[in-house]
Amino acid sequence: MHDALKKEISTYEHRTPKSAKAHRRAETRLPLGVASNYRGYEPYPIFVKDGHGSRIHDIDGNEYVDHNLCFGVLMAGHSHPAIVKAVEQALEVGTTFGMPHEMEWELAEEICARYPVDMVRFGSSGTEVTMHACRLARAATKRDKILKFEGGYHGLHDTALVSVKPKAEEVGDANWPNSVPGGLGIPQGTLDNVVVASFNDLRGVERRFKQYPDQIAAIILEPIMMNVGMCMPQPGFLEGLREIATRHGALLIFDEVKTGAKLAWGGASEFFGVKPDIITLAKAIGGGVPLGAFGASRAVMDLISNHKVFHGGTYNCNRLSMSAGLAMFREVLTRENYAHVARLNKRLSDGYRKILAKVDLQAYVPSAGSNGSLMLYPEEIRNYRDWLKIDQDLWRQYWFGMVNRGVLPQPYWWDEQWTISVQHTDADIDKHLAAFEDLAPGLAKVQQERRSAFVDAGQ
Repeated sequence: MHDALKKEISTYEHRTPKSAKAHRRAETRLPLGVASNYRGYEPYPIFVKDGHGSRIHDIDGNEYVDHNLCFGVLMAGHSHPAIVKAVEQALEVGTTFGMPHEMEWELAEEICARYPVDMVRFGSSGTEVTMHACRLARAATKRDKILKFEGGYHGLHDTALVSVKPKAEEVGDANWPNSVPGGLGIPQGTLDNVVVASFNDLRGVERRFKQYPDQIAAIILEPIMMNVGMCMPQPGFLEGLREIATRHGALLIFDEVKTGAKLAWGGASEFFGVKPDIITLAKAIGGGVPLGAFGASRAVMDLISNHKVFHGGTYNCNRLSMSAGLAMFREVLTRENYAHVARLNKRLSDGYRKILAKVDLQAYVPSAGSNGSLMLYPEEIRNYRDWLKIDQDLWRQYWFGMVNRGVLPQPYWWDEQWTISVQHTDADIDKHLAAFEDLAPGLAKVQQERRSAFVDAGQ
């Protein structure tokens, strides 16, 4: 750990003693002291007191411009009036009945109007809906294998937890990536049925289909890979996947848990002009209330209608989620708000790029929709293996440095990205850029020193 990082962490600890105390107490009852592994990091995470609009306060009283936004769930921002009103009204009527009500049809109508699907079913999380999408694809094709991309994240079910964050020594040949379990508890049979390829490598995908003829049910991917910061699909990649899947009788699944609401009014299909067979949605569509959805053509969804594929869930279509979802699609995820967010994201991204050029920090900033990321690489990454080369300590200096200056630039971990909500303002972007401008010269200095030491060592 270099001195500049040590200094930022020391400042962080000085500003957040109550979070440190709360974390020590939480560790006695919660593994890692948190409710999800992604929320735990050294020396300890920030404990939040409240959130309003574009900002949060921690329990020590510090205020932050929030671009974490619950891993992008809150594109509506905190406590958006339309969401609060919808949920309050739903509470007065009843939370959930386990019986049909009209709002589930209304929300399905909203989704089918935006995305290229004919029918929809609901769930409570991204994990649920990607799990059901894989099952549907297997049923529709009568095949067992799913092709995913190395480094891709699609939730926490067994099929998804393969080659999510494999170590460099585990990945194998780049042309034939290994299927690496994401931890203990993943059966060997599951690993055998998850085929791994490299993002942006159409020839690698084709090799897998030739290796397993008539065995691959579907290709699943995030249209923009967002488990490595932001890895953009290269021109022709998504179109090529569409052609390969069709030619080999497989389905194409767009995991739009992150991109579906945050990329464009009609998600990745509208943004990139490529139509998948199945779409999964979650995170931002619920405005902070648990909500997921998966949709496809009537022919595929009829597998559920005809009792060939089972789908259920006690909390599917609970009134709080349906009310929040309707408010999101009708009042928050409007074309006007997409334009507002896109304008702010351009201001932020362009501002970063100007600062990078001024201080000679080797990095680049991809952005799309409401998302962007500082990528600490000399050139654009195209796949997971490129991402493995990141200078983690330099990224940590960036993150703690921004937090110490009152900006949560993104969720902790160097595989995440920022989100801009509809409640962010130009003043928030100004504060964000001012914090980065203050921090960037120190990042550039450390980067140059580490590069020089690397050269001197003859590596």
